[in-house]
Amino acid sequence: MEENKYLLTMMVAKRAKQLQDGARPLVKPKYKKSILIALQEISEGKVYLKDASSLEKSEKDKEKEEIKEPEELFKEKH
Repeated sequence: MEENKYLLTMMVAKRAKQLQDGARPLVKPKYKKSILIALQEISEGKVYLKDASSLEKSEKDKEKEEIKEPEELFKEKH
Protein backbone atom coordinates (compact mmCIF):
# COMPACT_ATOMS: atom_id res chain seq x y z
CA MET A 1 0.00 0.00 0.00
CA GLU A 2 1.26 3.43 -0.87
CA GLU A 3 1.83 5.94 1.90
CA ASN A 4 -1.43 7.67 2.64
CA LYS A 5 -1.65 9.54 5.93
CA TYR A 6 -5.40 10.01 5.56
CA LEU A 7 -6.06 6.27 5.32
CA LEU A 8 -3.70 5.57 8.20
CA THR A 9 -5.57 8.11 10.32
CA MET A 10 -8.91 6.54 9.42
CA MET A 11 -7.60 3.05 10.22
CA VAL A 12 -6.19 4.11 13.58
CA ALA A 13 -9.36 5.97 14.54
CA LYS A 14 -11.62 3.05 13.65
CA ARG A 15 -9.46 0.47 15.41
CA ALA A 16 -9.02 2.67 18.50
CA LYS A 17 -12.81 3.02 18.72
CA GLN A 18 -13.17 -0.77 18.49
CA LEU A 19 -10.65 -1.17 21.31
CA GLN A 20 -12.47 1.39 23.45
CA ASP A 21 -15.73 -0.47 22.83
CA GLY A 22 -14.24 -3.67 24.26
CA ALA A 23 -12.39 -5.38 21.39
CA ARG A 24 -9.35 -7.32 22.50
CA PRO A 25 -5.93 -6.20 21.28
CA LEU A 26 -4.40 -8.36 18.55
CA VAL A 27 -0.91 -7.83 19.98
CA LYS A 28 0.64 -7.77 23.42
CA PRO A 29 0.11 -4.06 24.16
CA LYS A 30 3.12 -1.95 25.03
CA TYR A 31 0.84 0.97 25.87
CA LYS A 32 -2.41 1.61 27.72
CA LYS A 33 -4.03 4.12 25.36
CA SER A 34 -6.22 2.59 22.66
CA ILE A 35 -4.87 4.86 19.93
CA LEU A 36 -1.30 3.72 20.62
CA ILE A 37 -2.38 0.08 20.70
CA ALA A 38 -4.10 0.59 17.34
CA LEU A 39 -0.91 2.09 15.87
CA GLN A 40 1.09 -0.84 17.26
CA GLU A 41 -1.31 -3.34 15.71
CA ILE A 42 -1.09 -1.63 12.32
CA SER A 43 2.69 -1.35 12.41
CA GLU A 44 2.96 -5.07 13.25
CA GLY A 45 0.66 -5.96 10.35
CA LYS A 46 -2.19 -7.31 12.47
CA VAL A 47 -4.69 -4.74 11.17
CA TYR A 48 -4.94 -3.77 7.52
CA LEU A 49 -7.40 -2.51 4.92
CA LYS A 50 -9.20 -5.06 2.80
CA ASP A 51 -9.98 -2.54 0.04
CA ALA A 52 -8.67 1.01 0.38
CA SER A 53 -10.53 2.27 -2.68
CA SER A 54 -13.92 1.48 -1.12
CA LEU A 55 -12.99 3.38 2.04
CA GLU A 56 -11.89 6.43 0.05
CA LYS A 57 -15.06 6.27 -2.02
CA SER A 58 -17.34 6.00 1.00
CA GLU A 59 -15.65 8.95 2.70
CA LYS A 60 -15.99 11.07 -0.45
CA ASP A 61 -19.68 10.14 -0.71
CA LYS A 62 -20.17 11.08 2.93
CA GLU A 63 -18.55 14.48 2.32
CA LYS A 64 -20.80 15.10 -0.69
CA GLU A 65 -23.87 14.37 1.40
CA GLU A 66 -22.78 16.82 4.10
CA ILE A 67 -22.18 19.72 1.69
CA LYS A 68 -25.37 21.60 1.00
CA GLU A 69 -26.17 24.50 -1.24
CA PRO A 70 -26.88 27.82 0.50
CA GLU A 71 -30.49 27.71 -0.70
CA GLU A 72 -30.97 24.38 1.05
CA LEU A 73 -29.66 25.77 4.33
CA PHE A 74 -32.04 28.70 4.40
CA LYS A 75 -35.22 27.13 3.05
CA GLU A 76 -38.32 28.04 4.93
CA LYS A 77 -40.36 25.16 6.20
CA HIS A 78 -44.06 25.39 5.43
